[in-house]
Amino acid sequence: MVQHPGPDREFAVWAKEKKIKWIGVDCGSADHPMNTIIRNWMPRQAAEADKLFRAMYGASLEERFTPDKYQLMHIEMFPHHIIHAECIGGDVDLLCNRRATIGFFPWRFVDGESCIGRCVVFVDDAEYEELMARKATLPKTRFGDAYEQEHVDRIERLTRRW
Repeated sequence: MVQHPGPDREFAVWAKEKKIKWIGVDCGSADHPMNTIIRNWMPRQAAEADKLFRAMYGASLEERFTPDKYQLMHIEMFPHHIIHAECIGGDVDLLCNRRATIGFFPWRFVDGESCIGRCVVFVDDAEYEELMARKATLPKTRFGDAYEQEHVDRIERLTRRW
């Protein structure tokens, strides 16, 4: 919950240009945790992240995540109707870089601002068979979810770059 990557403003601009409508992340927030209130709630982890940021980027957390960038994925994207679903699990890697019909079915939560729900992707039967055949060839997490090592490596490279 405190060591996942999170994009910067360039991603928000890109997502708006591409007319993206949904982002699903398999972590607690689409924002970098040190660009949320977690930085204050977890001072030990924030100090570790600050040390890492200084070594990797030559900038402190405060320099990297200035107040105008606070919770970009929430504040900057929601007004443009680009929403994200957090803690998405399952075979997310099977759907990378493709458009799909997504349904999100939240619990009824009167006057709430967020809610748990069930997120599903709808594909036609032929595409489902193709995805399941591909899943059979991929490595799995301990929970049985498929992942592509190339995708994991690419995220690692991007995380180091930023």
